[in-house]
Order: sequence, then C-alpha cells, then structure tokens
Amino acid sequence: MYPPGMYPPGMYPPGGSLAAYAPTGPGPGLVWGGVWTRLGALCIDLVLIVGSLFVVAILIAAFGAGTSAGSGASSGTSSTGTAIGLIWWLLALMYHPACWYVFGASIGQKVLGLRIAAASDGQPLGLGAVLVRFAVFAMVTLLVPLAIVSAIMLANDPFKRAWHDQVARSVVVKNA
Repeated sequence: MYPPGMYPPGMYPPGGSLAAYAPTGPGPGLVWGGVWTRLGALCIDLVLIVGSLFVVAILIAAFGAGTSAGSGASSGTSSTGTAIGLIWWLLALMYHPACWYVFGASIGQKVLGLRIAAASDGQPLGLGAVLVRFAVFAMVTLLVPLAIVSAIMLANDPFKRAWHDQVARSVVVKNA
C-alpha cells in the first residue's frame, strides 16, 4: 500500500511525531526565535512606545492647552494638542507593521538579533502578509488570555510559530 518508510498523510511512524522530524534550526547560523527572546523584544518595543507617549504628553501640555477668550479659564485641549495626540496614535499603530515591512523586524527584535521571514523561502514578508500578521498579533497581544495560549502554542511548536506567524506563514529567526 505505502512504500517502506512512508506513512499515510497525517500519520507518523510508531512512537513518532512531527516534532521528532523538525529541523534543529532554520538554516546555518540561525535558530528559531523562542518565547522569552520574543517577549523581551516586545518589552523593548513597549518601552519605546510608552517612552514616546511621555514625550507626546509633554508636547500636548506645552502646545495643547488653550484658553477661551475673555474667561481666562482653560477650555481643554486645543486643535494642536489633538493633532499631536492623533499623530502619535497613528505612528504607534503603524510601528510594528512598518518596521516588519521595511526592516524585517521591530527595533526590539533587531536589538535581540531576531528577524521575521517568510516560512517558505526565508525572504522578507510582503505587505499583505505583514498586515495579516499584524492584525492577528494586535488581537492576540491585547487580549491577555489569547496571548497566553499563543505563547504556549509557540513554545510547543517545532518551528516556534505563534498564531500570527501561522496565519501569515512567517517564522522568527535569530542569529546563532
């Protein structure tokens, strides 16, 4: 029925599993990006984003406070302050997908030697894959229970892929 050494699709040899056949690494000089390294990179990115928020808060405080004519009372945030806040939100939302598309990694990932690549050929991701990856990444990151499940899946996957990697068909690799 099947040649020796071949098994039906979805079947593994007795006592075997997919993990037993996973390569030890993605290529010469590279290893899969693990849970803790990726979490460290995310923390670095978070520090950068929150740090920029403090700078924006100072700018809004300096340029954004308006006074109403005649009353002398503060009327809230001016259009300049609103514009600064909206620009920050736009840049914060674009940070990960822009870095992934342009540089192949966010700043935190670059600092820790990680990069994102297409699982099929190791090339940089296209814009569509980056946007799909980011949509799932944002959902999973913001919903803590999903993030925990995704991290557990990443730890147990032979290629160290989280949900956003699987959907976008990407992998995260690190220089050995």
